[in-house]
Amino acid sequence: MRTFFAVILLALVSGSWSLCNLNIREPFPVVAKTFGSKTAILKQLLTEVELSNNETVTFYCPQGVRISGPSNGYNNPSDDYYDPTERTIYRPTVINQPTADLTCGNDGIYLDEQRIIEVTSGGHVSCNADVTRSLYESNVSLIGCDPVDAMTLVIGYKLKRLTEVKLLALCYDLSASQLRFVNFLAYPAKNVLLTPANTDEVLGRLQLDNIVSGLDKYFSYITVSQFNELSKQQTQLGELYDAEMFDYSSLLQDQQQQKDLEQYNHLLNIVWLRNLRKGNWKHWLQALRAANDDDDDKFELRIGVSGMATMPLGQRCNVSRSLQLLDSNSGNSLQVPAHVWAHVRSLQPTGTVADEFVLVAHNSPYVDVLQLSTFCDDICHEIPWLRKSLFAELHLLPIFGVVHCCRVDQVDKLTDFAYGKQKQQQAQQQQQLSDSSPNTTTARPLIHV
Repeated sequence: MRTFFAVILLALVSGSWSLCNLNIREPFPVVAKTFGSKTAILKQLLTEVELSNNETVTFYCPQGVRISGPSNGYNNPSDDYYDPTERTIYRPTVINQPTADLTCGNDGIYLDEQRIIEVTSGGHVSCNADVTRSLYESNVSLIGCDPVDAMTLVIGYKLKRLTEVKLLALCYDLSASQLRFVNFLAYPAKNVLLTPANTDEVLGRLQLDNIVSGLDKYFSYITVSQFNELSKQQTQLGELYDAEMFDYSSLLQDQQQQKDLEQYNHLLNIVWLRNLRKGNWKHWLQALRAANDDDDDKFELRIGVSGMATMPLGQRCNVSRSLQLLDSNSGNSLQVPAHVWAHVRSLQPTGTVADEFVLVAHNSPYVDVLQLSTFCDDICHEIPWLRKSLFAELHLLPIFGVVHCCRVDQVDKLTDFAYGKQKQQQAQQQQQLSDSSPNTTTARPLIHV
């Protein structure tokens, strides 16, 4: 059904009765289009939009929209550029606002009733900078993200006269430059209808309150190439340490999600056990994708890290040390998380254990068998869409990274999983409010989602 709807949308955008033609170039803007009473974000990679007379399409770029039309070479020729593929000289105009509503007219393309391109075909639209989504702070916090020492950040965008679009929320400890967890809807529809029911399903109560920019300019973030060099220099970790066992990559391992949010990798990258990242973490994401595509299940995901891995000290195997990579030049360190976890909540509950559980991956090659066997009562076999997957066959094999499925009330060993505790505290606060006198005005607690 989703595929059929996507085809209809694209057919309407590039209809046979088109009068105007716009080519979309890199950096690609977000494209929004109204169809009757509905407005949709078109998530397919569009390279061309065709419009009928008086038809409007909205382009979004957080740092301005760049619109170019064929130039006659007169007046300010220094701004012009030559496109060899079309053998045409173009003149760019930068719109210094995040959205541009372009309308097709009989004699050109119009922006706010002013003709901006003097021909109906051959115009170019792109973003003025590589940034295509914005980072905001929400004054409303995620559950489990204590505002005292962490920020709730949201990646998304605001479209003029339309609802806010939120792609991903992060709980981020700015003082430590460390990601705690992310929150999002797994595998959303290919086209986002801008109605409260669709955009607010998971992140609806968060707000795009304060724009956040320049973190990578004012804080030090390590790149993948720098990590590869740093990991080879850890002589203090002794003979049992092997740099080849670890990767530095995004907490988000879905390829399309990585591509869409690549500009924020500096916030999302963590140290992975390589066999885990390429093994059972990949296997469970494949199972999740299959459940979403084949059974049309929808899931809210919170994915995060917990603790710091340790490793034995060579000959003294009963003594361990923290597994962190030290930079001798800056004095900074990079921690290897002990666990990577995923809190999975079905948006179509059936009253079974599969409605909500926590998947816990052991992110260290040095965990002993006793620790693994006593972490929680594994319930992977009780999750129908996991039980029939490759993940179910391999999730306890160390060579692919050991992963457990735990009930939410059995993850006490996750040192940084505050969701259950804070949710319980919130319920207690609500109970206290309901028990208070109806004639007494009581201050409401901080709202969380």
